[in-house]
Amino acid sequence: MNPARVSSHHARAVLLVTALLALAGLITLLGLPSDIYPPLNFPRVVIIGHTGTLPARSMALSVTRPIEQVVMEVPGIRRVRSTTFRGSTEISAQFDPSADILQALQQVQNRVSELRGELPGGTELEVERLTTSAFPILSYNVTGGLPEADLRDYAFYVVRPAIARVPGVGRVEVLSSDTREIQVVTQPPRLLASGLTVHDVADALKASNQVTPVARYPSGGLQYLVLASGLWSSVSEIAQTPVSVKGGAVVRVADLGDVFPGAPDRITLVTGNGRPAALVNVSQQVGANILDVRDGVETSLRELTSSLPSGLRMAKVYDLAGFVADAMASVRDAIVIGGLLAVVVLFVFLRSWRITLVAALTLPLTIVSTFLFMRFFGETVNLMSMGGLAVAIGLVIDDAVVVVENIHRHLAHGEENAIEKATAELVAPVVGSTLTTVVVFAPLGLLSGVSWP
Repeated sequence: MNPARVSSHHARAVLLVTALLALAGLITLLGLPSDIYPPLNFPRVVIIGHTGTLPARSMALSVTRPIEQVVMEVPGIRRVRSTTFRGSTEISAQFDPSADILQALQQVQNRVSELRGELPGGTELEVERLTTSAFPILSYNVTGGLPEADLRDYAFYVVRPAIARVPGVGRVEVLSSDTREIQVVTQPPRLLASGLTVHDVADALKASNQVTPVARYPSGGLQYLVLASGLWSSVSEIAQTPVSVKGGAVVRVADLGDVFPGAPDRITLVTGNGRPAALVNVSQQVGANILDVRDGVETSLRELTSSLPSGLRMAKVYDLAGFVADAMASVRDAIVIGGLLAVVVLFVFLRSWRITLVAALTLPLTIVSTFLFMRFFGETVNLMSMGGLAVAIGLVIDDAVVVVENIHRHLAHGEENAIEKATAELVAPVVGSTLTTVVVFAPLGLLSGVSWP
């Protein structure tokens, strides 16, 4: 079968299919996700636990070991590793590459949830799936003439919700040197005189800072709920919280110690240009377009800047999306320059703008149509896919130059059906030479999973 003869007999159909492929590829390109690397599926779940200042040995016995035991019972588990510090533990659960990581994550979360009642009080657990999307793509410093705790409050309660509403944004983390905290410091002699303990004070504070429904009543065809609120609105109200009744007298928190604004022990130092700051880290959702997420976050922050207090400033300190955009632009420029140089060389040797134009059209048509097949195979626009596209363009232009030059030579000899003869001579050689390159890279396309040490 001669491709030239088939194309000549069905010229309109070939043009229509080519135009549709190019149009579909162009539309697909506009919605194709962009990232620095291809999407990776790590068969790994990480459990992070915090229990304040519990010693490392006690942490390993009461938190790390029980969690390891329940995680080892999850189907598909391959290896469990843990690292325990004072008050913290990190447990890494690696699954088989063939395991459904989303189902494994749910099973790990269920097993850990069942174990929470047996862990030390106040234990904080985070169970997350390890993905490249978990790492921040944007970081902003919030600075101004305010204490660290106030900067953290603005970043957490004002900036964070605004960013979280942007489509494609995943986790938004706020870090600061200090956070707002109300401290209750009891005096041992007062506790001893009252016959109370620190746990009694903590239980009383926990029981009073609540909103409780106490009644309901109908009115005007509607039923209303009556709430009794014990929420504190000031430090003085905390000090007046009753703890117990002794000899007909109410013992309050103020009778047992002092209540004042404070801050937890400083374990992190966050600064910006040598000044106190709050750091806002933004991650993207799995499958989101990193460039669209960056544009949405910056638009939201521009709208938010006008409502921030005077003197408060936001500065971008890390931008992975900018690196991706620059890298994509560099690869794009390399593709365009390489294609133009190939077309110029072809024109210099053939000295025919019509034949050169035919060869040059193969480049944009091939590139644009490729994005449609990338969508079918679940690929993204990244450095590796764009680099592979640049390499493939060299093969396309080589084949086009060889075929066009052979057609030009047959036409110069005045032969009949020169195009069909020239194409028939090169079908097997061109396809064979292209397949040799495909065969070399085919084993790489069959690789799957992530290699682990």
